[in-house]
Amino acid sequence: MKLSKLKAEPFTFTLKNDFNMTGFMLELKPEEAFESKRVGKDKFTRTNTTSNVKLANNLILSEDNVSKLIQAGRKVMIYYLLEKRLDVYNYSSELDVLNKVLKY
Repeated sequence: MKLSKLKAEPFTFTLKNDFNMTGFMLELKPEEAFESKRVGKDKFTRTNTTSNVKLANNLILSEDNVSKLIQAGRKVMIYYLLEKRLDVYNYSSELDVLNKVLKY
């Protein structure tokens, strides 16, 4: 399933060039985090996880697999390199996430 077809709408943020992604991820604590070269690509590189799955076996996931994680209610963060765009799924408060984006 395409991410654009999901019922769950992401919180979307455009990040500044010197954004501290490491500090942000430590504070936000996503269950799954991915990066992609640009919006529309169907391969996502896993950058962080709290699951017990070994990263070596599934470092690059398809859009369908990422969609399944989002539909399962996991807190997912996707960073698009070229657009400097961050999509955050399954967090309850957009304002809380925005405050953390502005902090870092």
